[in-house]
Formats: sequence, C-alpha cells, structure tokens
Amino acid sequence: MVSSQTLAKSIVKGSLRPKPDEVVLISTYPHTIELAEQTALECQKAGADPALWLETDALFYGNFKNYSLESLRRVSGHCVGLLDYVNSYIWFFGPRNPAPMATVPREKFAAGFEGEKAHSDKAYEKMPKNVAVGIGAVTRERAKAYSLNYAKWKAMVEAATVVNQERLASLGNLVAGMISRPVDVRVTADNGTKLKFRLAGPDRKPFVHDGVISDEDLAVGTLASRSVDLPTGEVGVAPVEESANGTFVADVPIPQRGRLVDGLSWTFRNGKVTDFTAKKNLQFVQTNWVEASGPKDVFGGVAFGLNPKALPGFLQNGIVSGAVSIGIGDNRDLGGKNDSSYGFWAPLARGTVEIGGKTVIQDGAWTI
Repeated sequence: MVSSQTLAKSIVKGSLRPKPDEVVLISTYPHTIELAEQTALECQKAGADPALWLETDALFYGNFKNYSLESLRRVSGHCVGLLDYVNSYIWFFGPRNPAPMATVPREKFAAGFEGEKAHSDKAYEKMPKNVAVGIGAVTRERAKAYSLNYAKWKAMVEAATVVNQERLASLGNLVAGMISRPVDVRVTADNGTKLKFRLAGPDRKPFVHDGVISDEDLAVGTLASRSVDLPTGEVGVAPVEESANGTFVADVPIPQRGRLVDGLSWTFRNGKVTDFTAKKNLQFVQTNWVEASGPKDVFGGVAFGLNPKALPGFLQNGIVSGAVSIGIGDNRDLGGKNDSSYGFWAPLARGTVEIGGKTVIQDGAWTI
C-alpha cells in the first residue's frame, strides 16, 4: 500500500512540477481529504501557492435538486472566475457514491453539461495544467455500483500508479513518432470492429501521458499535453476528422452515471457517426446528445494504452497496455477542430491495430 505522503510527493514533484508561486487548486471530497492535505503541503514545500476546494456528495447531488434547468445551463461563476488566476488543478475524484446519478433526470444532467461549455472554452484559452488522481475514485460505493471487485481494483490502481515512468515514456515516445506521420490506421477485432482512418501528420502534435508534465509537454501547446491522469500511460492524437469509415465496438463495459454501458458501437461514414448503439444503457452515454451543439457526431481522436500494470474492466480502461480508444465530438484538447458541447471516448482492450501498414498491436498486445 502506498502512503498518502509518498503519493502526494509523486503527484507534486513527479507529475505537476509546480514553479514558485504557481497557483494550484486542489479539488477534494471528504474521503480524499487526507491525501489532498498532504498534496497541499508538498505544494508549499515546492514554493507553490495551493488551496483546497472541498466538495461533498450532498452538494454534488444538490445541484440537480436545487437548481432549475435554466440555472444549470448557465456556467458557474466560480468555474470561469478561478481560471483567471489558477495555473494548475489537482483533482481527486468524486462523488464517493455514483449510484444516485442514475436517478437524476436526464434533462438535469444534460443542462449541466451544456452549462460547462463556457468553462471548457475558457480552459482551452487559459491552458491550465491538470493532474487527475484516480485513487480517489476507488471507493466501496463505486465498486458496488459498477459490480467491481473492490480489493482487486484498489490493488491494480496502486500498482499502476507507481509503474516505471521511464518505460512508459520510452514506449509512448516511440508510438508518438509513428502517429505523427500522415498514414492510414486500421483497427479490427473479433467483436465486429473494422475501422479505418487517417492521421493528420506533423500538424497535429500527439500527447504522451507518462505521469510527468514535462517542459516538452508544455511546448506541445494542447490541453491534453498539459494534463495527466494517475495512474497514467496513454499516447494519442487528433486524426483527420473526416477520414473515419467503418465500425468501432467497445469490448469492455463503460461505467457512466452509475450504470454500466455494454457493447457501445459507432459506425462512421466519412467521419460522421451514422449509427450509435449499445447493447445496454445507451441513454447513459447520450445524456446531452440531443441538446449538444457543434460537431457532436464527428470522429475526434485516437489513443493507445501503455501501462502494463493496468487491467481492463475497471475505470482506467484507456491506459491498459495495448488498448485502443477512440473519441467522438469535441477534440480541441487534442488540437483538433471539433468545437462541441458533447464528447465521449470508448475503449477496445483486445483489438488489432495497423499504423501505416505495420501491425503494432495484435489482439491487445504491443508487437513493437
């Protein structure tokens, strides 16, 4: 088990790397308050200027009980105001119990997502650094809601968090070089996945999530390159949006709003989604689909998992070594051109990937 002090040091010194006087906002829930406090202390030791922002399950769900649809569609003054002076964010996930999300009326969640659009727009302008700490999502309540083995999940997240970052960086940089070329990518799997698309070349800079927001990451100039999840291990890019043709089917359930979405499938024609289905709980990934503005139904991104300690079937599917994920809708964080209030990603853990005619992943395992 990793101690709070050790993890806090890794978050601040290893991942965020704040400069003196850098304003850092640490968002926490009661169940992560000890780790958040240790993280704030490490920020102080580094000369940064931290502050704690406390959220609770009651306040989170209170948004949907106490505010009208009209209020939820308006951006929070706190969110946009903080971006005027906050340089970096550290996020500890919440709420502790996601099960009540399934009972929140769809219209309320959709209104909240639409209200976040102005916040997202300003984030793309200000480009803060972000570190999201996945251990905060590991709760018994969330495990119960999503039928996960709590002990196995917790052990996996801890192991994946302290994985060798140099090895992640080495593989990530190798793959980044491959996806910086203007070549075709093919993704296939036995579950019906058969997708082809084209990479944009050097005009689109890949992100490499190896656990460190390095000077090189900052120079890339996208929000994705200035962000990292812990546990980490992912490399991705915004391809040519109009190039996707074929079908992509997720092969692991996707936890969303207190329910598991099974068999999510997208069919593309010239980059646009022509068929959007799932075997179970489709409505939970289409929460604000009807209300969303912009190219919500357009191919947006591709990412590849690097972390050998991560396992599929939990919340961290995108970082699993050999997994491939694709996204639709907003992709401005990747330097893409889709400006939308909707965005979603889906993972394929056991697919085969060809880049420029070369097989780099075979049945979910790297071959390079």
